[in-house]
Amino acid sequence: MRYSRQEILIGKKAQQKLRNSTVSIVGLGALGSVSANLLARVGIGKLILIDRDLVEISNLQRQDLFTEEHLCKPKASVAKEILDKINSEVEIISYFDDLNYKNINLIKSGLILDCTDNLETRFLINEFCIKNKIPWIYSSAVKDSGYVFNILPNKVCLKCILKDSKAEETCEISGVLNTITNLIASIQVNEAIKILTNNNPEKDLIFVNINKNELTKIKVKKDKTCAACNKKFEYLNGKKQVNFVKYCGSNVYKINKDFNFNKTKQNLKKLGIKDFKTAFQFKDMTIFKNSVLIKANSEKEAKSLYSKYMGN
Repeated sequence: MRYSRQEILIGKKAQQKLRNSTVSIVGLGALGSVSANLLARVGIGKLILIDRDLVEISNLQRQDLFTEEHLCKPKASVAKEILDKINSEVEIISYFDDLNYKNINLIKSGLILDCTDNLETRFLINEFCIKNKIPWIYSSAVKDSGYVFNILPNKVCLKCILKDSKAEETCEISGVLNTITNLIASIQVNEAIKILTNNNPEKDLIFVNINKNELTKIKVKKDKTCAACNKKFEYLNGKKQVNFVKYCGSNVYKINKDFNFNKTKQNLKKLGIKDFKTAFQFKDMTIFKNSVLIKANSEKEAKSLYSKYMGN
């Protein structure tokens, strides 16, 4: 039996709870790819995956689901293909898309795992979960350290403890060990199992430094003045969306702007595109329905490429 070793520990009733659960994973990088793999093997009934990136050679050092044959393919579709082979009993829905306030309902489920790389998206998830009373788990890892924090309905939220969406290191700038990303993802999935089976999830913020072999629990308090807790949803209503974003440490820029996706696709098709249905790639641009990712050497070049091929 597939889950026999697991059931010895958690019991058949808990296993059935996992089977009846739906979990969303936002981001399929170092944390998300490991978490998706573990949850599929655990026997979650339904997994919803969303990611906006293509597999790159630098990902293979730490993103366990992907191999060299997957280079330049969408992580979301590759993850579904691999996980379907790992556990055909799990229903897997994948979206090659850029999560934003317009399509946030794609991840509506019983539990959401944050495996993203920026605080703007995390604050968006935070507000969405507060509004819909959905538990979610924040995770991050850079260098040799990482954090995991369970954010439960009516408890301390992410905005209570993190105020600034700009103050964050990235793997591109600081580097990262694959050992810490695997460990943080494992802790995150373990907490997910606790939440889904009602088995006393951790209340403190967990900090791990793998170089020093340290695990620290940090007590956090609810901020009575927290905007999100007081239902002031600035990210969820689009007020905090930045129209032009440069991702720290990389040469990738994102432009959020309204345009006619189907018309643009038809126009650029004549010049040669790689069609992924929900998005398409043209030269160094990945074009979604609500945003465009552009690889460029400068802000000026990114804006110039957008203007040249997308219009103003």
